[in-house]
Amino acid sequence: MFQSSGSWAARLPAALRRLLFADSGRELLRRVDASLLLFGDRLLHVEAGNSVSLERANGRPNTEAIAAGARELLGAGKDGSVLLLLPPGEFAATSAEMPGVSGENLRSAVLLQSESILPAMEEALELAVHGSEDGPQAILWMRAARLNQLHRAFAGEGLFLAAVKPRILHSGAAANGIVDSDGASLTLAQSTAGALRQWKHVDAADLEQEDFARQWEAELRAATGAPPRRIESLAEYGAVLDRGAHGDYCFFPAQALARCRRQAQRRQAVRGAVALGFVALLAAIPPLLQQFEIGALNRELESTRELSAPARADRAVVVDFENRWGAVNDFPDQAVREALFNLQSVLSPNRLSDLEIAEGVIRIQGASEDPQTILQRLEGDPMFTEVAPSRATNNDQYYIDLRLADVNFEAYMARYFPDR
Repeated sequence: MFQSSGSWAARLPAALRRLLFADSGRELLRRVDASLLLFGDRLLHVEAGNSVSLERANGRPNTEAIAAGARELLGAGKDGSVLLLLPPGEFAATSAEMPGVSGENLRSAVLLQSESILPAMEEALELAVHGSEDGPQAILWMRAARLNQLHRAFAGEGLFLAAVKPRILHSGAAANGIVDSDGASLTLAQSTAGALRQWKHVDAADLEQEDFARQWEAELRAATGAPPRRIESLAEYGAVLDRGAHGDYCFFPAQALARCRRQAQRRQAVRGAVALGFVALLAAIPPLLQQFEIGALNRELESTRELSAPARADRAVVVDFENRWGAVNDFPDQAVREALFNLQSVLSPNRLSDLEIAEGVIRIQGASEDPQTILQRLEGDPMFTEVAPSRATNNDQYYIDLRLADVNFEAYMARYFPDR
């Protein structure tokens, strides 16, 4: 439960606030007694310092291999609550800046916009965001199915997976940033005051091209202003790990949260029984005490209404914005100029006699001594897809249909004009 900084609850001592307002996520993190870090095909027990090698499937350890490695590290017959630190490639990042919105209000506002932030993602997602309203920050996303799959695999080994977290954020990630490099990808994380400000990720294979490598280095300099610390091995992680860092960027499996809530409900039931006995004693007190209790309850009700007002107002603003401008802002950009330049480079020096572009579909026809070569070139261009002859060709004429790979009019129409 979130309480704004100006509320009466925010002025209570931290211990009393935790007692009154349960936070399942923080409770799960508090119970963690083992942190496991995955790097390449090795799994490290952070607290003990020992590691095991995992079996690979399709180039990387699968879920069952990770769970089996965790059981091997923790020992047979031992159960416990586990925090799993995964490679940055398991997560996606977007940016957000919502001045005046913080805490649970910020999380709710981001969830309301999730479809427009990640319109192509049809799977259920979990998000992690810092509660700060101070400036732009990065929001992390993870597939809910992957999170629950990991939890089930650990449960199969008799272990309780309490939370999942990017391994790069289990450290201070100081103002000049940290770069995680495991041979498969590189990720830059930079934070200030506990809020993630920069998250840049690139596949290592892309950096084999000089243009991409120069662009990556330029973005690192622009983001940090100083050379960031680079971590390239499991051993180097030991010097930077910090259990208390970036707790807001943990992802909690639904089953773990449900279990924590059930335990909290049982505790509350016990407390409720004790409170009921106490109330029975108070029933004998004169009506003055009853009037005092009624007044306190009324004040609490008004406080709750005031706290919920900003969330309702924020939701109304977001919904109104989507209704008014979503169809305009999300209209697919066909990038006609770039498409024409790409076609020119592919078709040259052959002759183009007719061209038509409509809703992401391009139809071309012309003369060429080798139409098959044109088909192969268009299929190899990442800007185009679904390249196919529109009708039979002869030795010197071609008729070709193709689509722009990044333009999806069907999804746009289905979202904003479902009745058409």
